[in-house]
Amino acid sequence: MKRLFYFPDWQLKWKFLFIFMALVMIPMIAFSLFIYSQADQAIQLQAIDNTKSHLEKVEDNMSAAILSIEDISSYMIYSNDFRTFLTTPGTPQNQTRLKHLEERINGYAVFHLNSKPYLDSITLTGLHDNRIQIGTPPQKNEEGVWERKAKALHGNVLWSEAYTIEDNWGRRKKVVSLFRVINDINNITRSIGLVTIRLDAAKLYQLIETDSKSLQQTFVLDHNRKVVLHPDPSLIGRTYPDKHFMNKAQLRKDHGGSFIYEKGSEKYHVVTQPLEGTDLVLVAIVDKTNVAEGLKKIVDSIIMMMVVLTLFGILAMAGFYHFNIKRIVRLTEQTRQVEKGDFSANVLVQSHDEIGLLGLRFNKMVERIQHLIEKEYKMEIRSREADLKLLQSQINPHFLYNTLDMIRWTARLEKAMDTSMLIEQLSKMFRISLNRGKPWISLKDELTYSQSYLALQKRRLGKKLEYTVYCDAGVMEVRVLKQLIQPLIENSLQHGFENMRKIRKIYIRCFQEENRLVIDVMDNGRGFSPKEAASAMKGGFALQNIQDRLTSAYGDKGKLEIRKKESGAWVRLVFPFNADKSEGDGR
Repeated sequence: MKRLFYFPDWQLKWKFLFIFMALVMIPMIAFSLFIYSQADQAIQLQAIDNTKSHLEKVEDNMSAAILSIEDISSYMIYSNDFRTFLTTPGTPQNQTRLKHLEERINGYAVFHLNSKPYLDSITLTGLHDNRIQIGTPPQKNEEGVWERKAKALHGNVLWSEAYTIEDNWGRRKKVVSLFRVINDINNITRSIGLVTIRLDAAKLYQLIETDSKSLQQTFVLDHNRKVVLHPDPSLIGRTYPDKHFMNKAQLRKDHGGSFIYEKGSEKYHVVTQPLEGTDLVLVAIVDKTNVAEGLKKIVDSIIMMMVVLTLFGILAMAGFYHFNIKRIVRLTEQTRQVEKGDFSANVLVQSHDEIGLLGLRFNKMVERIQHLIEKEYKMEIRSREADLKLLQSQINPHFLYNTLDMIRWTARLEKAMDTSMLIEQLSKMFRISLNRGKPWISLKDELTYSQSYLALQKRRLGKKLEYTVYCDAGVMEVRVLKQLIQPLIENSLQHGFENMRKIRKIYIRCFQEENRLVIDVMDNGRGFSPKEAASAMKGGFALQNIQDRLTSAYGDKGKLEIRKKESGAWVRLVFPFNADKSEGDGR
């Protein structure tokens, strides 16, 4: 699994795709997102600045409206006509004078009612219950509480919250009113009347209303979190219903500012601006989604750029793959063909760049290998065959076999039967060894050869040697290289029991394991240490000789193994099982 993620082991096409994505596509996408983010941030900040500028204008308009209404109340304090009307008793002899004053006051008030659309009505109450109602007279209202608060202020201006009034025709409207006690200018502690100036909330809202697409709402709150002006008349005079919104807005009521407000999946910029000289706060809500619509052209341009660059990148990748990587892939396939032993591999060279030169050198290398196979390797094979024959027949057995046969018959004539049997065993060994000069014999003959050798050794060692030979019946006629087992027995007798007085036991077994023939030679001698086993495989003449013969005959499939055993040595020969009784190399 670790190698799967090891970059140097990746195929070239995946490396190129990874590099293309990492160095082209991902940076391009990241850069595009960065541009979009910066543009969106700039537009959002611009929208906030525009909103702040708008609120400053609204503040100026609202401040001017409030100041003009307060100036009207101040004029009533300093105007002789107003003071006279408020202090003149309503006796019959004063009716003419009061009527004249009322006409002059009505003229002044009507002028302001006509010039200020948001001005709804004015109520003036004098010291002797003299009363003037200018505009639509309210019938039902909630003004008693505000009048009491105004009287407690002794002449200071009091702005009410938004409340509802009802006229003679049952029409209801939301108003914001100024309440102020009119004091005697000559004795400021003496109250001479009370003025109420009502402003229509719906018309007053027109001073702050905007047609901006990004500016979703603009409204006014008072210090009690109640709505004073709002596009929704049902909210005027009530506590703003969104508590989460109010908690954030309240923190910025005194000094103004901006914050981000989330409602569901939508996000808004909220800008607050306190109305100087009052307890009112201007609030503007900017929809981030509508603001982001201004980025549509930028987004379209970015998408178009990404599509164009991606197409160019894909074309570049396809071209690079066709003109470079594909040729390397073909070269790799040809090297794999050579690896399998097919030296007809050839790379089509169409250019003289680095890949083309690599292909030319590959073709020359294959030609050189073919030459070596035809000349030097085949010569080496013939040399190895000659060495094999030399190893298997280090002496010419013809003369020795004939001589031993003559000696055996002489011993029989002299009635030396034991000597005759020993000579017969030795004669069998040389007859099998001769085998008409052929290197392959049946496993049965190989075991007969080994048993003859053991019989001779038994005659020499007597009771000090015991041996057992086991062989599966189905493998007796299998063709094997001759003289594989006897050198192992000889090696065991000469080295395995050196300086040991115990009975020498040798066990030989031959059996089939899947498609392999296995021959085990085991003894109860001193065995091999790991160091001795490695040394024996490299420097031991018998073991190295057998391994060389197996390699020459079977290639990598022929093996000599030194296996672990609790006591003694265990040598195993493993090579392909050749069920065909005809002679061959067994491969």
